[in-house]
Amino acid sequence: MTAEPVPTYQLKIVLRDTSPPIWRRVTLPADTSLGCLHDIVQTCFGWDDSHLHSFTEPASGRQFVDFDAPLDRDPFRDADEESVTVAEVLPNEGGRLEYTYDFGDDWQHRITLEKILHASTPDRRVGCTGGRRAMPRAEDIGGAWGLQAVLDTVADRGAPAAEPWADLVETSREEGFDPARFDRDALDRELAGLDPRPPTATPAPGPAAAAPGGRRCSCGEVHIDEDDGLDMGTVPVRPVSLAPRAELAAAARKVPLIASALRLAHWCQGGRAVTSRDVLKPALGRQAVQELELWTQDDELSALRPEERDKRLARLRSSGDLPCLDDPWRLAVYADLVEIGRGVAHPGAGLPAAADDEGVLELWCDALGDDLDDLNDLGNLGLSPVLLGAVDMEDEDGLGLAAVVLRTLYEVPDGEWLDTALLVGALREGLPKQEARLVELFLLQILDQAAVVLAEYQAAEVETGPETSRQRDHVLLGILGIEASAEDGDGTPPAGTRLRLTPLGRHGLREYLLAEGFHAPLIGELADADAPTLLDALLDYDQESAHSEITGWISHRGQGSAAVQLIDACAGLEADAALRRLAAAPVLAELDEPRALAVLRKAAASQVPGCAETAAITLADRGEIPEGHGTELQLWRLVDHLWGPLGVADEALAMFLEQEGDSVLPLLKQAADDLWRCRHPATGAVLEAAGRLLRARDKALAKRLRRSATKVGSRRRG
Repeated sequence: MTAEPVPTYQLKIVLRDTSPPIWRRVTLPADTSLGCLHDIVQTCFGWDDSHLHSFTEPASGRQFVDFDAPLDRDPFRDADEESVTVAEVLPNEGGRLEYTYDFGDDWQHRITLEKILHASTPDRRVGCTGGRRAMPRAEDIGGAWGLQAVLDTVADRGAPAAEPWADLVETSREEGFDPARFDRDALDRELAGLDPRPPTATPAPGPAAAAPGGRRCSCGEVHIDEDDGLDMGTVPVRPVSLAPRAELAAAARKVPLIASALRLAHWCQGGRAVTSRDVLKPALGRQAVQELELWTQDDELSALRPEERDKRLARLRSSGDLPCLDDPWRLAVYADLVEIGRGVAHPGAGLPAAADDEGVLELWCDALGDDLDDLNDLGNLGLSPVLLGAVDMEDEDGLGLAAVVLRTLYEVPDGEWLDTALLVGALREGLPKQEARLVELFLLQILDQAAVVLAEYQAAEVETGPETSRQRDHVLLGILGIEASAEDGDGTPPAGTRLRLTPLGRHGLREYLLAEGFHAPLIGELADADAPTLLDALLDYDQESAHSEITGWISHRGQGSAAVQLIDACAGLEADAALRRLAAAPVLAELDEPRALAVLRKAAASQVPGCAETAAITLADRGEIPEGHGTELQLWRLVDHLWGPLGVADEALAMFLEQEGDSVLPLLKQAADDLWRCRHPATGAVLEAAGRLLRARDKALAKRLRRSATKVGSRRRG
């Protein structure tokens, strides 16, 4: 039997904290297990698999490990790497996965899904299609900083080989190791010998199956929580609209860092000599700064008269000493805008053509994402080891914090400002004192650093507030138990930095959130979706976004076809179907053409559970009571609307009652004594849960609902 072709994934694997970057581009079947991907990474970078390793999803923090290794595992966070495919953890282009090898040296690799290539044959093969820089035998050399020291020393043949790397350096020199030379063909042949096997272990709990103690959320995911609460961490991000791609690319080209990197790459046409550390030789560095006017991006150089600037540049000992040159040069090298071979730099394969909008946008997004990723490392936020030790935290414990904070900024409506002080105050509310202090300190640091990065990339307008270092000192002292945290006498948070996203920034943050594993929909992207997909998505849309999406979806197919698809999607009496009916109500309310109304009348006369009631309720709202239906429709609708959230979790129903209380509670008060008569199969469960959840809010109503629930039980027994 011939195997069915599966999509081919193109992954880019970057060894982090290396400069110039060391990376590999590989292709593999989408259903390859993470256990096999571990073998692929090991082969790509010359590791010998003598240490422990793990894969981590950035957004959720979930880890995939080798269950055969002697490693302590967290049953709520860790899954077997042989139980899941690459496609399951990287379902969308741009998605990222972190791979850590050797928890001592801490070799961190970022794996990005660049492209999903449709398969034309069932052949299963791992291949290498590109890469940058060679890797020496780097086991147990102290991590990325040790590797950098080795590579620098190997390249500079006049430098002595310092301990503890003397043997490795001398051996590499004797073998003629060239750090700049990457042999793609040799790696391709080696990868071809690997078997890209599918998972061999029991599938990990996820969207397809619930684990013990897990609940299926309305987003389709299964969440495990020690207190059985509703995990809202994977709720989709608020849908947004983006500016046209051409406008975004034009804005990206104007960002000084991007513009300088592109100019430097073109300037290398014909070749420019570089040093053993892959930076321009000093004379060429001075020439580039002058000819390309890079000095305009340096406050000190810009303030000098031309002759003074010339003297200042004449003293330049290394091109790496001047940020206005070094920063764009490093980006050009990292992004393959420049290729270096035999001591000469030329324009690289990654240099976008003059009219390549997508290439420029990708360059800008990748550079922004890399800088935002640094916010996940608590050490990069200026938080001292003393503080982190006092609260039993390490640098890597900040993974995912930046994405949560940046999501808040992303969801601020167009043209509006995010006030960081108000955000911090809102997130502190209700937390224990010590935890609130930590939240305040971390968020202030993240927001301040994010403001710097976003401003540099012209992703946000920033209005800085008053100096807050004294305030943070008090917070820090309070955390350490030395002094209480300073707060304003009236509890009002002090004025903070304000941020407002630019259209380019909204695009960039969306790409970043997608890479971190968040679902960040665009308004209008559901126009081609089927009705169940539309209704499932609308549950997480705000009213304005939902109306825009609904209007586009209906116009894309016409009202008659829309009515048929919507009614079909409402079939069934289970909780998932009830949630769809809840989302379908505002969509069906938009239908008023004769063909659509005819579809509703036919469905109302049918005996299809869920479809008949939905169609009849829609017609009744228009003043038309279908034959065979009466006043019980309103009771059925009320129970059905509560049944959908209850099917997710008690907490989801409690949230629904809180958010929709102004409209739902009057209906419950009016119908509480008659709801037991409703023939909806979930009537008893809904009345019991609502009576229990409303006890603190309205004791009298809760009592009436529980009495009605008792009558449902009596009726069934009778």
